[in-house]
Amino acid sequence: MMTEKRSKITTYDIVAIALMAAFVFVATYFFKIDLPALGGKVSIKLGNGICVLAALLLGGWRGALAAAIGCTMFDLMDPVYAPDAWITFIRYFIMAGLCGVIAHWKGAQGKMFGRNVVAAIVGAYSYSLMYIGSKVIGQMILGAPSLRNAIIACTTNITASLINATAGVVVALVLAPVLHRALEQTTFGQHVYNHS
Repeated sequence: MMTEKRSKITTYDIVAIALMAAFVFVATYFFKIDLPALGGKVSIKLGNGICVLAALLLGGWRGALAAAIGCTMFDLMDPVYAPDAWITFIRYFIMAGLCGVIAHWKGAQGKMFGRNVVAAIVGAYSYSLMYIGSKVIGQMILGAPSLRNAIIACTTNITASLINATAGVVVALVLAPVLHRALEQTTFGQHVYNHS
């Protein structure tokens, strides 16, 4: 007989989400390189990798909330990004949610390397696809004469997003096993994983 999954959110869940959201914010805020882009700026940042890491460590909904909250807090600190903070929340929630669901599917708890590779790639590049798509569509709405011109106008955004995704996959896959082992040796980690 299958055991029923718990349905209540614990204090451990809240603390885990808050800690990872803070980690995402710090990584995004302090470990980035701003680049000028058409209509604003774009960043190459470590934050995407930490979002994927949050999903690998915490699973779908907890990793999704941690990534979305951390990145949204970053956006709210910058007047250039603040108007689109709500979009950031949705994109990062989807990104980390996909990654976490795949990595934790059927009790794997983000411990199967092959599955983590797939999860990290799906999560990171799904975000890039959403981000690049929105930028290209934005250029079309602003009057780019063709799809090709819209894509050319978004070259910096596209490049930065793909760098962020690729670096994010690598960073998350390197850190996840080490942090999993460390967490499992703590009472906190045992509560987080035993109740996921």
